[in-house]
Amino acid sequence: MKPFKPFLVALSVLVLQACATVPAAPPPVAVVDISGKTCVGEPSLAAAISLTPIKKNAYFAVSTQVDSAKPCLTAGGESGNYVVYALPEHGDNHTLTVGGVQEVLRTFAPSVSLLDAEGKVTRTFTDDRYAVLGNILGIQFRPTAAEKYVLVQSNPHMVGKSVNTFETRINYTQGYAATPYAGYSYQTAHGTEGKHERVFSHEGYVSVTIQAIAGKIGLPDEK
Repeated sequence: MKPFKPFLVALSVLVLQACATVPAAPPPVAVVDISGKTCVGEPSLAAAISLTPIKKNAYFAVSTQVDSAKPCLTAGGESGNYVVYALPEHGDNHTLTVGGVQEVLRTFAPSVSLLDAEGKVTRTFTDDRYAVLGNILGIQFRPTAAEKYVLVQSNPHMVGKSVNTFETRINYTQGYAATPYAGYSYQTAHGTEGKHERVFSHEGYVSVTIQAIAGKIGLPDEK
């Protein structure tokens, strides 16, 4: 009998990677001119966005897009897009953080005022009060019992100005790989550091967070 000779069988496994890529839309640029819009002299309270959550909670966050469809307000001969928020009951039992979101190329230029029940300005904040708070340029405050609304308007004094920052960014890429036997999703990450420039804009996003000091939002006695 001839001796048995082992042999190797090489199997070639073809790994197919399916990668459907759709070009991402370019990030929006700053809008620095709204001279073509018809503005009003008094803010409308009818469409005020409620800061009272549907479910009882001690914390609530709202993000609002300010685009060309938003109304604009003229005060002191200067105009800016605006949005109004309605404070919950017992407004003085809350702290708020309000500001413009830092996007890739732009930041909404915020000007924040507080209004009474009739829509009259009770308090405003000067430009030097605003600071970078996380991913927004904004301000923190506690309303008084007489203050019922928050008016956020684009600030004409800031619009068009650019700010350079040094940032670390982490970018994530997702994909899917298929084999003859199974498939799996994967995610890769890589970071970059460098200077970044943003321009203050009449359009963008406004971020508002509200937190109850005691109890729940609008319900200070709620446990």
